[in-house]
Amino acid sequence: MKKFLILTILFLLAGCGPVMDENAELAKQFLEDRGYSIKSYEGRNSYSFEKQDLLNKPHDMVWAVQPVKPDHYIGKEITQEIFIVKNHPLGKIYGPQIGFSSKVEVSVFIFNDEIIGGTSFPIGKGITGAPYSLDGLTAEEFLAEDYREWRAKWDEKYGD
Repeated sequence: MKKFLILTILFLLAGCGPVMDENAELAKQFLEDRGYSIKSYEGRNSYSFEKQDLLNKPHDMVWAVQPVKPDHYIGKEITQEIFIVKNHPLGKIYGPQIGFSSKVEVSVFIFNDEIIGGTSFPIGKGITGAPYSLDGLTAEEFLAEDYREWRAKWDEKYGD
């Protein structure tokens, strides 16, 4: 009986994942409205940065694919709600490749109960690099300009 009770508790704990709050529900609905199928909720991270951080990776790459400028959020806490989704453009690109799946990790950025942006990244073995926009665009695609030109303006604005 004791073994059964222990196994039952372990089984129940194994099934418990991160609990979704109002921000997570907001992000989930946002993603579903964009046509993405939610496979799992991975939890949340807090993200904050200072002006000098914007000159370094990954901050510069993250903000290159955001619809808002970082100025208003310097020194403030942004919540990242993280999901694994299907039906994402990156899943269609990377899914057929060896070592990848059609699933994509998406982080939705929320500040003061409002979605301000996010990132996406394909799920695969050994992949590294810059994040994509929420909808899977590279920085150059998202910015509609040469990344080096954008980066020079960025460094001028956020440099000392």
